[in-house]
Amino acid sequence: MDRMSAVETYNLTKIYQNQQIALNGVTICVEPGSVVGLLGPNGAGKTTIIRLMLGLHRPSAGRVEVFGKRMTPNAATLRCRLGYLPTGPRFPPQMTPITYLDYVGKLFGLPLQVRKPRLAALIRAVDLLGASSQKLAGLSTGMLTRLGIAASLMNEPELLIWDEPTYGLDPEARRFTIDLMKELARERTLILSSHLLHDVDEVCDHAIVLNQGQLIFDGTMPELKGKMRRNHFELQLDGKPKAVEALRVNLSKLPSVRAAKATGVRLEIELADGKDVASPLAEIFMTVAEAGLGFVSVQTKGHQTEDAFLELVESDQARGFARATDAKAA
Repeated sequence: MDRMSAVETYNLTKIYQNQQIALNGVTICVEPGSVVGLLGPNGAGKTTIIRLMLGLHRPSAGRVEVFGKRMTPNAATLRCRLGYLPTGPRFPPQMTPITYLDYVGKLFGLPLQVRKPRLAALIRAVDLLGASSQKLAGLSTGMLTRLGIAASLMNEPELLIWDEPTYGLDPEARRFTIDLMKELARERTLILSSHLLHDVDEVCDHAIVLNQGQLIFDGTMPELKGKMRRNHFELQLDGKPKAVEALRVNLSKLPSVRAAKATGVRLEIELADGKDVASPLAEIFMTVAEAGLGFVSVQTKGHQTEDAFLELVESDQARGFARATDAKAA
């Protein structure tokens, strides 16, 4: 028997007031236990697809199924199995972490004997014990985000949907949130929407990329990185800057090298377009050896996930009308 998906969308389309196409024919499947990064530039449709997954909006066409059941604005029982963290969550300023989580527990229908121990455990887990009786108006952005995380866990959800959970956080609060996501991901399915690709790379095992309302990638994180053109390299060399500059001049003459830039003992190389990088690199390494220089390190330049993401988006935008043809063919 096939395992039931946590979330499935079928040809999901959302058009607001017949004016804005926010989502166009998106079909995805989120498997139970997966940690999915939902990526895309501003206006890509990330928030729209999250609202449709939560049943906060109705689709213009297509459908969303959560745990095998159709999600609609009336599917309150289904929503009780989800935990949601919006971007920059807002709270009643006069409440405290204790009174707010108690209120959330009441909304889920949790009895007092379940509610009180659970909120106490969550306040401790998100490190708000010292602020548990303070009014929310006086809490920092990081504290409020941690409270939002605790609120999203009050109903012990099977699926977590978090929208930009590290938005606006300082480095310490961001590190705390990432570590917490890693811990929660061991036990639950997690959909994480973020524009911070480093966070997605650190936490997620799967990526879904949207651009202008369309799905342009759905696969594993290694597969996403495999989309990157691997033609930029950075060489840290053992030698004097003058020798590295002379090497740069020689490398620039090679047909396989499009550009070379020297900064001290660091050399940035861009290869000419081509699927094979092994032969050009071998030629470069031989030239380095002939110059009497040694290697300290060799690495691809830039952040792999970010580079792959940007190249996907640029490629999709360049295709223009071809996307409509693809949709008709499908």
